[in-house]
Amino acid sequence: MTRPESIENRWDILYRDYPEVYEAFSNTPYHPTIYEQLPGIIDLAGKCIADVGAGTGSSSLALARLARKMIGIEHEAAMLQVAREKAGSEGMERVTFVSGDALALPLADDSVDLVTGITLALYPPEQYRDFIREGLRVAKGPVVYVGISPGWYGGDLYDVIDDPEKVDETVDHIFIDEFHFAYQDIFSDQEYGTLEHIVSTYGFIFGRKAIAHLKRENKTTIRWKFRVYWRGRV
Repeated sequence: MTRPESIENRWDILYRDYPEVYEAFSNTPYHPTIYEQLPGIIDLAGKCIADVGAGTGSSSLALARLARKMIGIEHEAAMLQVAREKAGSEGMERVTFVSGDALALPLADDSVDLVTGITLALYPPEQYRDFIREGLRVAKGPVVYVGISPGWYGGDLYDVIDDPEKVDETVDHIFIDEFHFAYQDIFSDQEYGTLEHIVSTYGFIFGRKAIAHLKRENKTTIRWKFRVYWRGRV
């Protein structure tokens, strides 16, 4: 299969066909990371955590350094395989990756201390309602979702990216107005190091207009504004 220049914001294709690109994208260094900032908002220490939409395992493995037990839940088989390989290579015995749907979690009621969804991508965005209901069902403590703040899809290239379905405003409305989650914004800079790396990962995901801008500006850093939502005892 010949790889295209870009998948033009088609995250479903990314997850299914290019897990190695997602892995490269998610492992590109952030300063400071979400995981460095999250413990200042939510108490994660010693908890049994279900990480929904675990992807290739980066979020679950990062959170596991604080948690007592980690259950990573991922629907896409290609992503799940990478996550399991990573856990084995890093000797993370307290991390388990299971196949499961964010809309119907394979867990019993009140079976974990906390549920997280770190940049969990659900489309159409109305599906976040089911994720929230499922999270509240299985968690004894808070449900935590970390997403992109409205107006920051693709980070500081929001105005460059050609995507008519920027859904962060809808997600924000669901969490805050409908389900009454608290929230706090955090910033992080993602440093790709070289133009080649940012074009082949970020540009591949976010589109040809983004690629043209990156090349024209010789830009290798993306600034992100994340929004941490939570509901329940922290």
